[in-house]
Amino acid sequence: MNKRTLGPSSVQAEPPLAPDSIPVTRFVGAVRRNLTALVIAVLVGAALGAVKVALTPATYTSQISVLAPPVALHPGITIGSALDLNPRNPRETTMDTEAQLVWSDEVLGELAKQPGFDAPHDELRERVGLTVPTGTHVLTIAVRAGTPATARKGAEVVADAYLTLRRQVLGRIQTRNREALEQNLVLLRKQLRALPGDADELRRVTARTRRQAIVKQIREVERKIAASKSKEEQPGEVLRAASLPRVRDDRGRDVAGASGIGVGLLAWVGYVLVRERRPRRIRRPADVRLHTRLPIMVEAPTLGGGHREVCRRLRNLVFDAEATTVLVTGVPASAGVALAYELAELCTEGGSATTVLRIAADGEGPVEPPRAAHARRAFTVRLVRSDDDRQLTRAVDRAGRESRIVIITTPDINGADTIAAAAASDLTLVVAERGRAVDREVASGVLALDQSANPARVIVLTAPAPGGPPPTAPRRRADRPPPPDRTPARATAPGRG
Repeated sequence: MNKRTLGPSSVQAEPPLAPDSIPVTRFVGAVRRNLTALVIAVLVGAALGAVKVALTPATYTSQISVLAPPVALHPGITIGSALDLNPRNPRETTMDTEAQLVWSDEVLGELAKQPGFDAPHDELRERVGLTVPTGTHVLTIAVRAGTPATARKGAEVVADAYLTLRRQVLGRIQTRNREALEQNLVLLRKQLRALPGDADELRRVTARTRRQAIVKQIREVERKIAASKSKEEQPGEVLRAASLPRVRDDRGRDVAGASGIGVGLLAWVGYVLVRERRPRRIRRPADVRLHTRLPIMVEAPTLGGGHREVCRRLRNLVFDAEATTVLVTGVPASAGVALAYELAELCTEGGSATTVLRIAADGEGPVEPPRAAHARRAFTVRLVRSDDDRQLTRAVDRAGRESRIVIITTPDINGADTIAAAAASDLTLVVAERGRAVDREVASGVLALDQSANPARVIVLTAPAPGGPPPTAPRRRADRPPPPDRTPARATAPGRG
């Protein structure tokens, strides 16, 4: 019958991806593993946003509309010159000018005298808003306060103070412009009377004389004086009275809620990064599946403890594969040694002579698993140095001539001895002990074996050995020695390797 070879493992410790790629399943798995923390972080963030909204003082905004007709700030001629040969268009006020009047110290000073507006100048400036619809000269003044009545009263005060100040400031400007125009008119008339010649010459339209230029400028000045008087009769006025606000302002309520949820999400991301980057001890099969996709055998404590039940399945795996050399490496190393001894005893019970080769670490003495007193082993144990690959090869060849199955145990799953032993083995088993094995150490070791000539076949998750003294062997009569072919008592002792 031909020997059945296992070949490379069809499952890998890491998906076959590019060196700089990260599978999306890692992020999905992180969210699934930390879903409870995500829900808590979002709820806490939303609660913080709600607290921020609740602690923010309630404010109300009242609006009032005011008409501000444009007023000429410059008469359009050079003041003090009798004859201006380059007249300009009058420069009128803009909405920026009106805004500076609304936010002037005089208007804010009147507002500060009202109850509920006892605040510094900068704060009052922020509580008075101003908007101008496109293509109009209507100003919408908005005043914010703590109560609806206070906000409406503040809007009325600001509008009255603004119109009063506007009338005073722009009235003085119009008066000065009109006086300048009248002075220029007087000078032009004096110049006209002082010119020599007949006054009838002005009737000739085609003539271009100095007298005609002066008369033309006199008419232009008279027109500007009339326009100035007409605009003086159009002061600003209130178009819509101040409104009484019905609901409170939403002062960043949505922003506070979104910010709180965002802070919660950021805190969750930081928690996940710290938690995922920190090495963790393996306590359940899910911790192993996070880093590898190999089959997992879990030791069932309900079956009496020890490694016997799981080792029976491993023995069937060894016999089914017809493996002659088996590598058992554990994290920690004592877990692998205990399982290797139990597997060797079961293989011996199954009719296959077995030898265990223990590779001892540098500077570390041989540490045997605890066993029952006067218990004998049905298999052979040999120690091999860890710094000589040729000695390991000779030891495997010599043990193979004496026994049908050779089981090799190594002290470090990530050591060079483990890779060398895996290359010389037909079957590789990885043992991880609950509460002592670290996930990253197991993952790196499985990945190193997967990239070697003989990847790991299965991962065994074992329970820690129970405490207390080792069980004693059953009593026998002194004149009846134990039969040599029976399984030693230690092989069936629960919880011992």
